[in-house]
Amino acid sequence: MDGTSSDMWGGTGSSGTEKGAWLADSRFAMFIHWGLYSELGARWQGQTHYGISEWIMNRARIGVAEYERIAEQFNPVDFDAGEWVDLAAAAGMRHMMITSKHHDGFAMFASKVHPYNIATATPFGRDPMAELSAACAERGLRFGFYYSQTLDWHEPDGVGNDWDWPGRERDFQSYLRGKAIPQIEELLTGYGPICGIWFDCPGPITEDESREIVAMVRQHQPDCLVNSRIGNNLGDYDSLGDQEIPRLPRAGLWETPDTHNDTWAYAWYDLNFKSAGEIARRLVRVVSRGGTYLLNVGPDGRGRIPEASAAILREVGVWVHAHEQAIHGAQPSTLPPLAWGECTARGNTLFLHVFDWPTDGRLVVPGLAGRVWSARLDDGTALAYTALGSAAVIDVPRARPDGLIPVVTVQIEGGEIASGAQVVLSGCTNHLEPGLATLTGCAEQKVSWMEKFGDWHHAECVGGWTSASSCAWTFDTVEPGRWYLDIRYSCPADDDYSEWQVTLDGEMVSFPLLDTGEREHRKIGWGALPRFREYRVGVVTVPEAGSHTLAFGPTGEAGAGIRVEALRLSPVS
Repeated sequence: MDGTSSDMWGGTGSSGTEKGAWLADSRFAMFIHWGLYSELGARWQGQTHYGISEWIMNRARIGVAEYERIAEQFNPVDFDAGEWVDLAAAAGMRHMMITSKHHDGFAMFASKVHPYNIATATPFGRDPMAELSAACAERGLRFGFYYSQTLDWHEPDGVGNDWDWPGRERDFQSYLRGKAIPQIEELLTGYGPICGIWFDCPGPITEDESREIVAMVRQHQPDCLVNSRIGNNLGDYDSLGDQEIPRLPRAGLWETPDTHNDTWAYAWYDLNFKSAGEIARRLVRVVSRGGTYLLNVGPDGRGRIPEASAAILREVGVWVHAHEQAIHGAQPSTLPPLAWGECTARGNTLFLHVFDWPTDGRLVVPGLAGRVWSARLDDGTALAYTALGSAAVIDVPRARPDGLIPVVTVQIEGGEIASGAQVVLSGCTNHLEPGLATLTGCAEQKVSWMEKFGDWHHAECVGGWTSASSCAWTFDTVEPGRWYLDIRYSCPADDDYSEWQVTLDGEMVSFPLLDTGEREHRKIGWGALPRFREYRVGVVTVPEAGSHTLAFGPTGEAGAGIRVEALRLSPVS
């Protein structure tokens, strides 16, 4: 593999089956990365290997014989399946996925196929997967397995180990039929009903091989979902790129896999845990776009989920349990993007998740004029509302209510809301998204890259510019406004100081875009390193409510390599 996101994650799934209805209801779930690598915690022979620690065997080029000896000391005596499942339930999660075998080839279940497993090769001598399956069944959570079907650094015929067997002509079929498929069958037949098999890194697996595995899942567990990382555009739903949250609603069944800190498995140094507020906002962004948020934790070698992580998840759970209707089973609304937050919906009930509380006491909701028949706060306080053009203005307290995200619940009359044009709100920071633009002579581009090893970032951009290119947004305003206009973009050295222009309602201004320090190759070999920055064009004014058009593009041939992520309109105080 060359390390691109396509190699890592494969294609898309079928994105929608009736048996996947439970996934559309389970909007928040726990992912767990746990294995021999957890015993090392990202350190080998006195050196810390920064980045995702479940890859330490690969990163440190640890030989198979040396790595096998870690099993002799792996004894997670503090593991308690009930505690883990109770934490997931307390966090408001409804299903759990755990690594049964990661790329290091070590099975975290009692495999009869291969002795390299936790029940046979460690002092622990138990099957934690069986204990977790039972605990989930007892507490009403669905349970499923991660299984690395292609990468296996322990096996000479598995994919990925080029340090023990450099230049070896591999017999992948021998590995697939001798270990992978039989172990997957063990998972499908030995742990009761499972909700899903979460495959990863399909790499060179063929379509016939992927289809064979999917057929085996169907045979043994007809209701079990297969994610898109089985490869070859198969699977029942899409697992997006690691840490990828789309900017706009996305059709079909899909999920965003994310990590609580920077790594997936336990790393001794990684204390960069997302706050409860950040997790809640990321959860709402995913749900408001139609997906499920699969949030990972990394237990240590003793079987303990770090308490810092657990405490934050419990805090998130207080908010989730108070807003179950707004999260689990909720759908995207048809409202246009909201500058102050996000909206989830359940029939004629809209849940307005207000990230940026309006200090003037006016929550402006586009498209709802004449449609609102009740609005209330979390505590049940009824709120007054009026119409402003096509928008509804809900009178809210000037002081932000307590809680991770205040939610205003609105009951509307009539059928589905027509999304219409994007609405730019005064007093708010507005983003003009590429997915809502009219593109002429340019195209949407998705950019994915790693910062630290395994720390993926994603940007949805417009690129491929020519002298005739234009990116234009038509948007409405419901009242006059003044905003700073900023452009978020990446620029290679060759396009430094290229000239661009913005035209708003026929008024044009030009400006240069500057080199952002982007590099095509990194010294450590993780591919390209895009670098985005913001350029402030200046202040733009809309003197009256109505429809407006803002167009953006180069003035000449220069600037072909620039990628524009968004235009931002932030209020002038």
